[in-house]
Amino acid sequence: MSGQRPFDLGRWRVDPARGALLRDGKETRIEPRLMDLLVLFAASPGRVITKDEIIGAVWGGRAIGDDTLAAAISRLRMALGETKAKRFIETLPKRGYRLVVETTGASAKPSQSADNNIDVLLRKGREALNVPIPQSLAQAHIYFEAAAAAEPKSAAAHAGLAEAMLAQHYLGHGAGFAVSAKASALAATALDPGLAIGWTLLGRAILLADRDLSAADAALLRAPALDPDLAPAQRARAFGFAAAGRFLEAERAARRAVEIEPLSLAARTDLIQILLAARRYSHTLAEAKKAIALSAQSSDAWSASGWAHLYLGDTPAAVDALLESIRLLRTDAATVARLRSVYDTKGFDALCSAGADMFEQQRVIYVPRPMDIAMLRANAGQADAAFAALEVALRQDDPVILLLAYLPHLDRIRNDPRFALIASRVRPVH
Repeated sequence: MSGQRPFDLGRWRVDPARGALLRDGKETRIEPRLMDLLVLFAASPGRVITKDEIIGAVWGGRAIGDDTLAAAISRLRMALGETKAKRFIETLPKRGYRLVVETTGASAKPSQSADNNIDVLLRKGREALNVPIPQSLAQAHIYFEAAAAAEPKSAAAHAGLAEAMLAQHYLGHGAGFAVSAKASALAATALDPGLAIGWTLLGRAILLADRDLSAADAALLRAPALDPDLAPAQRARAFGFAAAGRFLEAERAARRAVEIEPLSLAARTDLIQILLAARRYSHTLAEAKKAIALSAQSSDAWSASGWAHLYLGDTPAAVDALLESIRLLRTDAATVARLRSVYDTKGFDALCSAGADMFEQQRVIYVPRPMDIAMLRANAGQADAAFAALEVALRQDDPVILLLAYLPHLDRIRNDPRFALIASRVRPVH
């Protein structure tokens, strides 16, 4: 499971998982509701967001008064340090609110339309891509597509479009995005054969669209040849090898990514997940501890630590770690306490069931993967619900389903005849 990643907003560094705003070495904590509000605005910079849309996303559609919404907007403005001269959120009477997009550098010439300015479109695309929630990724797709239309020979535009579509594919929008991403990545590498990130994106797209590990790896190896310090290429290679069951090679590539970017939690998480799929639980724990030492706020590291403890037979330690992972997704204290009580009174199976229920009902920040739900339902002993989630994963072409044959989380349903039927429908990496 993964939480919301940090992103930049003007001079602020926003860390949703920790509920923190960072600037100039100083940290400001804000309440979860305000962070939900900020992430919603950041997902669509410059777009007017109506009151109903805000209430639906941040308050779950509950009836609230205008004063409550206005007060929340006011508190968010104060947290961002807004002044009359420096605005972050604009109020549009009878329409809603919008995030004021901060421009950098010299102003554009009056005769130049921002909609046709390739540099502006690319910048806005990157900004939207840095907020990995569905609305923002859709916005990134729009910006990069417009950039490619405005300047068809821009390798950066085609690469950005490929990256946006791969991110959308990862969030469950289906195989069509992987195929389209492959076309955009091919365009990027054709326009600029020296663009290392273009080859990385092409390798990832080939892997997801064609399941062709050899062709994917050939593209991915072009990237480090051009830029030896490009960790995403190694991370992509690690996933491809793991999907093919070649865990020694997967671990080697994942460790290379960590070596390149030792402060990258994403690279460390990849390594941890590969070790977990390879059932090397002691090694998983060791690497999870390193990630937690780097940042105790890493929900992914706590989650992997919990599963590793479970498979090593230490259920109490597993529960502690898994609940900490859930807490770091900004789950309120009462819900975490209720989950603890479920475990204390009914056991681990019931905890997994309650956790799956919670994730399926969450619709604001954390978007659960169908494979996450399948793993929890399997460990809850709810085979029917687990297979229903796997069906969703198949329909969405969830990349994690490529690891179906190896994930220990699914062992409780592996001997069910339905498992073999599901496995036969997964297009394997070859």
